[in-house]
Amino acid sequence: MSKSCDVAIVGVTGMIGDILIDVLDDHDFSIGKLHLVDEEKVAGGRLMYKGQSQRVEPLERFDFSQVQVVVFLGSETVAEKWVPQMLAAGCSVIDASGASRGQTGAPMIVADANPHALADFTAPGLVACPDSQVVQAVLALQPVLKEAGLQSVAIATYQSMSTLDQEAVEGLALQTGRLLNGQPPEAGALAKQAAFNLIPRTGDLDEHGYTRDESRLGEDVRRVLVQPDISVAATCVVVPVFYGTAAVLQLRTREVLATKRLATLLRKAPGVKLLDKPADDGFPTPVTEATGSDAVWIGRLRADPVDPLVLNMWIVSDNLRKGVVLNSLQTLRLLIKDYL
Repeated sequence: MSKSCDVAIVGVTGMIGDILIDVLDDHDFSIGKLHLVDEEKVAGGRLMYKGQSQRVEPLERFDFSQVQVVVFLGSETVAEKWVPQMLAAGCSVIDASGASRGQTGAPMIVADANPHALADFTAPGLVACPDSQVVQAVLALQPVLKEAGLQSVAIATYQSMSTLDQEAVEGLALQTGRLLNGQPPEAGALAKQAAFNLIPRTGDLDEHGYTRDESRLGEDVRRVLVQPDISVAATCVVVPVFYGTAAVLQLRTREVLATKRLATLLRKAPGVKLLDKPADDGFPTPVTEATGSDAVWIGRLRADPVDPLVLNMWIVSDNLRKGVVLNSLQTLRLLIKDYL
C-alpha cells in the first residue's frame, strides 16, 4: 500500500480554489484526509474534492496537530503570522507565499528541477516554494546549465494580473469595461491604467533601480540552480492579460550550445514542452497553450548572430496552476514519499 499523510491546504478560496481542486482531481498526491482551510472572513463555503462537497474550515480555529503537513497557498502577510504556529504544532509546512524564502534551513524547491535539495529535510520542517516566475525560468535554464554552463541570464517577464492578486484581475476587468464604453479607466485597485497598457514596474525601487520582485527573481533563480555567482538581471512587466505568464530569457553560456541541441535537451526536460515551428507560426502563448497545462512551454529558440555563446528563448506557463499549485503539491508528494 502506498504511503499517505493527512494534509491541510491553507488559502483555498479566490483565484486559487478552482485550480487547486482541478489539480487534486487530475493527480494522486498520496493525501489521506484532506482539510481545506482559509481565513475566517472567507471560510465557510464548500468545494468539491474527489466528488464530495467539503467545507472550507476557518484558519483561526483549525487544530493543526491533526495533520502532518500543511501546504500554504495564502498571502505572505498571513504566512508570516501562521507558519510559525503550524510548525510549533508539529506540522511540516510547504510555503508558497514567499514568506519563508529567506528562512535558514528551508530548502527552496522546484519539484521538476531540484528534488535533491530535500536531502537534508527532517520532519517537522519548513520548505519554501518560489514564485511562478522562478519556476518557469529554472525549468528552462537547468538543461542549459547542465550541458553548457551559464555565465549570465537576463529575464524580461510579461505577467498577467493574476500574478499580482485578485484585486488586480478585477481592476483590469473594470478598466477594460469602462474604456470600451468610452469612460475614463479609473485606477481603482491599480496604481495606473493597466487596460490596453504595459506597466514596467511593480513596487518600490531599491538603490540599484530594481523592484523587490525583480531582485527576488534573480536571487531565487541562483538559489534553486545553486549558481550563486552568475548574473541574473530581471525586468518584470505587467501586461493587460487576466491569467498566465510569459518571459523572454537571454542567456550567455560557458560553452557553445547549438539551437538544435538545445531543442533536444528541452524536449527531454521534466515539466517542459517545446513548441518551436517558425514556418507554421508555431510558438506557445500564455492563453492558448499554457492555460490549464501542467507544463512550461518554450519556443522561439535563437542563437545570437554575433556572439555564439548567447541564446534567446520565449517561455510561457499557467502561473497559478503550474507555478503555484502543482509545484507545491509535487513537493508534497516528494515529502510524503521519502521524508515523512
